[in-house]
Amino acid sequence: MAPKSKKKSPPKKVHKKIKLTAVKKITAKAMAKSASKAIMIAKAPKKKVRIDPAFQPLLAKLQTRRNEITGQVNHLEQDLREEIADNQNVPGDMADHGSGELSQHLSVTLMENDRIELERIEKAIRSIEEGIYGKCEVCGKGIPMTRLKAIPWATRCINCQSKAEGA
Repeated sequence: MAPKSKKKSPPKKVHKKIKLTAVKKITAKAMAKSASKAIMIAKAPKKKVRIDPAFQPLLAKLQTRRNEITGQVNHLEQDLREEIADNQNVPGDMADHGSGELSQHLSVTLMENDRIELERIEKAIRSIEEGIYGKCEVCGKGIPMTRLKAIPWATRCINCQSKAEGA
């Protein structure tokens, strides 16, 4: 008869896995600590940027419009929440419920339009602060002040905007 071969015991492998898991946990903790430190370093105070005096009125107009839109969105959200809460347990015919849903859809559409305008305004404010405001993002030429006064968040000159719209 052939001698029985002994199998290697699995506990050694399990033991290595336990150690490896512990090492991963320690590494994860260390990475988390270093990540939090990196975030703190990244939060350096903004440098004070000198804004072109010609753009000061436009910046004020953009900031005012941003505040108006934020107020509108907050108001729409509150109205929508109240309307949804009111309509949830109210019995009524299908026309009433359809009317309520249409009203809710309109509110959501208005909030989406406001969100898009708000993004454009934020982008314009950042470009003023970065000193790149008033330059066409396509051709690099200056956007006329009359256009910026009419649409302060414009990012293209009239020619490039016309081309983009297919006119």
